[in-house]
Amino acid sequence: MLRHLKWTCLCLLSLVLVLAGCGGGAPGDTQANGSGVGTGGTGSYTNGPVSGLGSIIVNNVRYDVDAARIQRDDDTDGSASRDPAELKLGMMVEVQGSGVTPASTSGATPVATASTVRYGSVLVGPAANVVINLDGSLASLTVHQQQVKATAQTVVTRVPTSGDQVEVYGLLDAAGVYTATRVDVLSAAPSSYKMVGYVSAVSSEVYVGQATVRQIIDYRTALGTLPTGVGATARIRVWFRPIPVSGAWVATRIVVDQPLVEDMDEASVEGLVTQQPDASGLMKVDGQVVNVHGLTISTPLTLGERVRAEGRLQAGVLIATELATGTALAQEESGTELHGQISQVTAQTFVVRGVTVAYTPSDVHEGKTLHEGDCVEVQGNGYNSDHQLLATEIEVGDSCR
Repeated sequence: MLRHLKWTCLCLLSLVLVLAGCGGGAPGDTQANGSGVGTGGTGSYTNGPVSGLGSIIVNNVRYDVDAARIQRDDDTDGSASRDPAELKLGMMVEVQGSGVTPASTSGATPVATASTVRYGSVLVGPAANVVINLDGSLASLTVHQQQVKATAQTVVTRVPTSGDQVEVYGLLDAAGVYTATRVDVLSAAPSSYKMVGYVSAVSSEVYVGQATVRQIIDYRTALGTLPTGVGATARIRVWFRPIPVSGAWVATRIVVDQPLVEDMDEASVEGLVTQQPDASGLMKVDGQVVNVHGLTISTPLTLGERVRAEGRLQAGVLIATELATGTALAQEESGTELHGQISQVTAQTFVVRGVTVAYTPSDVHEGKTLHEGDCVEVQGNGYNSDHQLLATEIEVGDSCR
């Protein structure tokens, strides 16, 4: 089994803070937000970007999704199930499933069986103000005037040009800036645009997005009333018609984000700090309330900083017993893991689970030569200018699962 990049990095976290004492649709739709994992009792819950395939790996847990019900947040019919093959690297997902089974060997990935997977993007609409890095990779863009940043780990199927219709998956900070985990260029104009953002004001319209370029949402024309919970600072998902009317987007659906589960014996959340700790120790990570009262935080947390809090969920609040941040955490998030059967094998690339992987012979364990149809486990880190995953380790095995 390959040495798993994500879990070994946990031993190197630059900041680990431990708590000594464990204290203390239609209008009205709700949906969980944030990025984290929780286990307790007979089940588990995780929320975050897909960092591996075969079936899917989210927050360091490999979930078997073969028998799971797959839902997209765009679907209003909750009984429908989609093809698991729709789940791609970088997509933001929620997973409910069995309890997590710890790794049986050193460096292996913990596993669980998913019962429900729901995935969704944060922006759908035309790209503008596209900025390209010197190496040809995507640096940033705007969608609905909202700033979107790309990183070396952002999955980009094709670098968009201004005017392309795009779908963006990612994290949202307190200032309303998005960090993309995946950017897809759509082959056709969507029938509906979409935006996930924080509400800045509510009157006869709803104002959502970054302060200087907030978007006006007309909810009365098509919906009549607002869902419960839509107010200043609420995080919402809005679907709207592609053509604005009198400067406002006409909403066809509004969903209020909230935790999918309220109580869990063990839980963790990983994401961007969206509210710094107050005097009582309450903070937010991707909108999830976290209580860090009692933790000794040697370096003040900053808005937009990526952290992981671990503890338990109680009445929707994560009571943290540990908090980790730093360079090692960023390195952990950069890793990608793929399991499956390879095809289109050349001396430099192959395809697995629909992902093109760039490799060198030294990346393959025991000096083996790759052949069409081999079953492999791939560890990768980052992408080249051709949007190919850069392999760091490849192991040929007997199972393609």
